[in-house]
Amino acid sequence: MSAPRRAIASSFLALSLLVSIASRAGQDDDAPFKGDGKSRNAADPIYFGGKLADFPTHAEAESGLRIFPPTGTELFAGQRFDLRVETQWPAQQSVVLKQLTVNGKDVTRAFLDKIAHQGTGEESGTPASPMLLGASARNMRFDRPGVYEVAAVVTVDGVERRIGNRYEVSAAPDPKAKGAARRVVFFLADGTGLPLRTAARLISKGVFEGRARDRLAMEKMPVQGVSMTAAFDTVITDSAPGMASLITGMKQANNALNVAPDNTPENALDNPRIETVFEYMKRVHGWKIGVVTDAFLTDATPAAAVAHSRARRLYLPIAQQMIGYYADGTAQPKTGYAALAQLAQPLDVLMGGGAPQWMKEGNPALKDFYQVAKGGRKDVDLMADIAPARGYQVVRNADELAAADGKKPLLGIFTGEFRPASSGLGADNLPGVLDRLVARGQATIRGKGADAPELAMNLAPPQGKGCGVTVAECFARVPMKVDMTAKAIDVLEALSKNKHGQSGGWMLLVEQSQPDKFGHILEYDRAMYEVVELDQTVAAVNKRLAKLPDSLAVLTSDHAQPETIGGVIMTGALSGAAGSCFLSSNNAYPILLGSASDSERPCPLQDALGTFNDATPPTYADRNGDGYPDDPDPAIKLVIEDGFRPTYSTSYLTNYLPLEPTLTTRNDKGAAVEHPALPNPARQPEGLLMTGNVPTRNVTGGANKTGGPINIAPHAGDDVLVSAQGAGAAYFSGIYENTSISLRLAQALGGRSAAVGAGKGQLVGW
Repeated sequence: MSAPRRAIASSFLALSLLVSIASRAGQDDDAPFKGDGKSRNAADPIYFGGKLADFPTHAEAESGLRIFPPTGTELFAGQRFDLRVETQWPAQQSVVLKQLTVNGKDVTRAFLDKIAHQGTGEESGTPASPMLLGASARNMRFDRPGVYEVAAVVTVDGVERRIGNRYEVSAAPDPKAKGAARRVVFFLADGTGLPLRTAARLISKGVFEGRARDRLAMEKMPVQGVSMTAAFDTVITDSAPGMASLITGMKQANNALNVAPDNTPENALDNPRIETVFEYMKRVHGWKIGVVTDAFLTDATPAAAVAHSRARRLYLPIAQQMIGYYADGTAQPKTGYAALAQLAQPLDVLMGGGAPQWMKEGNPALKDFYQVAKGGRKDVDLMADIAPARGYQVVRNADELAAADGKKPLLGIFTGEFRPASSGLGADNLPGVLDRLVARGQATIRGKGADAPELAMNLAPPQGKGCGVTVAECFARVPMKVDMTAKAIDVLEALSKNKHGQSGGWMLLVEQSQPDKFGHILEYDRAMYEVVELDQTVAAVNKRLAKLPDSLAVLTSDHAQPETIGGVIMTGALSGAAGSCFLSSNNAYPILLGSASDSERPCPLQDALGTFNDATPPTYADRNGDGYPDDPDPAIKLVIEDGFRPTYSTSYLTNYLPLEPTLTTRNDKGAAVEHPALPNPARQPEGLLMTGNVPTRNVTGGANKTGGPINIAPHAGDDVLVSAQGAGAAYFSGIYENTSISLRLAQALGGRSAAVGAGKGQLVGW
């Protein structure tokens, strides 16, 4: 090892632990050095020093030479990807690509010619320093199925360094093949592990003498499989690679949307990309594609259908990619991004929240209708100007959605959870299912309806009355998932029909985001209602698809959360005053547990949970017949707890409105200051103190190992279920990587199983 390299390695050893800030916006945390070849990337992964071979990555040890897509990526013939060759460790001399081969055939000249033709613009992925090699041949593809081996030889400081990747390429989708699916609804239950499915069944179907009175619609789907959820760089995925891996066949790093890592962390939009199944079917077969979500539209899961960014929080360019709008002077320029514009396909249907990413600041509706006091785009108004000019009809509430033309592309952006007293969900995301039911008069919380002051729904909207006279009226006008999905199918079916009235094919992504979002803030009762809504949507879609030939429905999750069903509780016994279980002085430690009147336990709530023989069936009721429990707090209610969580307090009753679990204060400049080791005093202060066991960033010594979120429950590394029904459903049985779902979709869409033996085709796209 050279002296400079030894010095750098020694500096790594001196820094006992350096961590990636995986959850922050705008960071490309893939490379130990920035593109200038000398400045260290402070956000790089955990390093203890030593050679790159010490880390679980397929790269040459001394130079970090690697090829993307990662080895083992599960491609299908014709699927586009960017072929990238790069080094990660700065050399002392210019690095030279000596040879690049595909199944032994030399393609070096073709690769270098393409790189030269592409130039060194914004999306080139070229490091600023010649001491790092980085070159991406855009929009390549293997033209036939088979096994392909791609190998690179690079000269680094006079020494040849080698690396090789292997790809098993399956047959391309062929929707004209016999038995191929021609309509696909892909349900994504975000953060929904097996416990939440079980809980949704228990509260909506009931149990009698140990037997479920009925099963969920998703449980009635005839094919069940299991998907493994690890991301490229961690066993605990976030939702970006969690979704993107499912529809590309490529393992992706946390925060990534349909891209691989690279060694230019300065630009999150230049990473090597890969085509999604949605994009391929539109580009090659002219299919219509859409997304429906209760999150904001540019959130990780809906964005994953067609967007490409190493930083999932680059919401403004992502919004433009989703409708195919590239323009210089905007967040997503046109100049320098020709290959991206050729790859990303505009969606035909988009429904969700997140008005600030679509509307320009100063648009009166942003404040008056969507209740956004500050924010909005500074460059262009996608919702008011660009989308209509590109043929989209725009809707804002349930009435406008119902009246929308079923034969035109559709952009629907609805009101979010804007109550000032609420926290943890945010105005970008639609109000939760439970809260919308209360607003519609279909449910109560602890017996209280929308007119109760505790729920803050009887108030006037804080920024204007564009969405309604009261908060409840605004929430009641937000459509339910069944209605959103039905309209999406109407539009896609109409747009896809040819002149003979036959469907040309379509794909729809339907996300239920809030089992995950409510799970993060430990709002488990609300999370259960979210899964019930998803199941009602599954039932309605499966009933409709049964009448449409060659249709397929698939349901899975991107990941689970560390939740489990612990037992039941009798809500009538849950009473007490603040301070009876624990007492904090000025919202700080030390915290006093218990009271003088009970020296054996913190408080009576310690013994309120019924487990084992005491876990009698819960008593949820659905007297109005809408499929949801009338109240989340019946006489006997289900209790879910989290194995990994921040500190919070609970009385096991449902919060009147969503609340963050931990304390947040404001500093003298008005900025939020998180206190992840202290419970939110506005949230059930009479409850049990549930001490957190996730990082707080308060530790300054060697035990501090986090750079991620600190005031929420995290994701889990559990496998998740896959359910399928319809044409090609049989392909989804078994236990497999999440990336294999992309190939199983390709097979259901008329492709054949992965070919065995050396690929007889070639790499094309030069």
